[in-house]
Amino acid sequence: MTIQILPTVLINQIAAGEVVDRPASIVKELVENAIDAGATEISIQLEHGGRDVITVSDNGCGIQNEELHLAVTPHATSKIAEEADLAAVASLGFRGEALASIGSVSHLAITSRTQHDEAGMRIEVDGGESNEVVPTPSRVGTTVEVKRLFYNTPARRKFLKSDSAETTRVRDAVQRIAAAHPEVSFVLKSGERTLLQYGASDTKDRLISIFGPELTSELLDVSYELGDMKLWGVVGTPDVARPTSRNIRIHVNGRTIQDASITHALKDAYKGLIEPKRWPTAALYIEMNPALVDVNVHPQKSEVRFRDKNAIWRLVSRGVTAALHANDIVATIQAESAPVSFGTGEQMQMIEQETSTWLRQETPLPTIRKSDEVMQVQKCFLVTQDEQGILIVDQHALHERIMFEELYERMKQQKLESQRLLVPESIQADGARIELIESHQALFTNLGIEIEASGPASISVYALPTLLVSRNVEGSAFIEDVLDLLSDAHGDVDEESVLVDILDMMACKAAVKAGDSLTQTELKDLLSKRHLYDRSSRCPHGRPTTMRLSIEALEKQFGRR
Repeated sequence: MTIQILPTVLINQIAAGEVVDRPASIVKELVENAIDAGATEISIQLEHGGRDVITVSDNGCGIQNEELHLAVTPHATSKIAEEADLAAVASLGFRGEALASIGSVSHLAITSRTQHDEAGMRIEVDGGESNEVVPTPSRVGTTVEVKRLFYNTPARRKFLKSDSAETTRVRDAVQRIAAAHPEVSFVLKSGERTLLQYGASDTKDRLISIFGPELTSELLDVSYELGDMKLWGVVGTPDVARPTSRNIRIHVNGRTIQDASITHALKDAYKGLIEPKRWPTAALYIEMNPALVDVNVHPQKSEVRFRDKNAIWRLVSRGVTAALHANDIVATIQAESAPVSFGTGEQMQMIEQETSTWLRQETPLPTIRKSDEVMQVQKCFLVTQDEQGILIVDQHALHERIMFEELYERMKQQKLESQRLLVPESIQADGARIELIESHQALFTNLGIEIEASGPASISVYALPTLLVSRNVEGSAFIEDVLDLLSDAHGDVDEESVLVDILDMMACKAAVKAGDSLTQTELKDLLSKRHLYDRSSRCPHGRPTTMRLSIEALEKQFGRR
């Protein structure tokens, strides 16, 4: 096989696969360029999810006439000049390959003007081939038009998702950048619909615009320093934890990033405050010496590498914990007392093995006799007996599993029973959420939910599943969580897995809670359903529902054996 040098166009198309894999990554690159150019107003227009048209306009400093042709040349940039600059990158865009890569897989046009030029200039690139720069009327700033994305690489175009899915990804990308730059106003439109519109503001107001005004009183300020690093931002109270991580924003030196270590540190601060499967709401901003973070490890600049990852983890974990403690939000953890030792060490080891078998799901399903009484302890645990010993049940975990299985069986046969609300519930929603409702109308109908847009920024709920209404579940909060799930999927919805998640959520919200008093009839009815389902030893979240202490273990504990 002969080694050969690839043509420039093909090199750029390969680079495009790394830098611009979909419309959202193009929008991210263009918006970051606009911010680097000092723009205070940025507008984005999409057609058909961006696969047909993406237009990004800004009022930044513009590109000088004589340099416009360099903007579409590979590895040409104004943001770094020498090797030392890579050690402390302060700009958002710096690799110098984005525009050339975009132009190699689309019809690209750039119109730009600086305040020192009397007129603007325009250059067009078609599949990597650029035309001459020509004069054109233009305001100060830059407008980039991208048409027919991947028209000359059909395999990549085929892998784009639906218009709705791609639009959702673009919206998420713009929101993340907007959270990091509240001083810039943003407008995002899809066709004639305005999806996002943020005016210039301070950080707190911008975050409330993104997260929703209902969280205004639920956001706690974070401010913490560790060495030369500074952490600030907001975190939500445990009450506004979400079923997905979509309400987490992480920024380092003005750059929006994804970092598993930081996310882990954030969640660690909430240990004991929220369920393991839920995620906190947070927008965290880290300021540090640019030389201590490498932003050149990912083509799309969405990940970074910290010189001291452990220090970053401590900064976030301690900073968020301090904010929670300052607001008297503290997990209550009580150490278990050691069991009283009657008998030999070998006997105690056997007892411990007996009491831990439920964790391994090895305990056979106990048969509860109808004549046996059930005692409710601390309005949380049910204590009774079976033929093998003492049975202890978490009332919420068991009820949640039973309700989930019942809902799942009903859904396999028909849609859930629905009940109309006497007064429709109104929920604030942006254009993207309205689009989610419209594109998933069949799913909502099968769940027994009647919902539709009632204005440019609101939706109305007219009916909910009868189960939720009968259990007095707050409908708006449930709908918010469902929309979070759908939004987090970016439109790539696996109907079966999403349905399971939603039914899990319904079961959790409708199940009896710790603190609910139950009558003897209700207690026995709950326990009597345990044998109906194979997976009743675990709730849908994976937590155990039941623990049993055998007669043999008790006898060993009290020295009768």
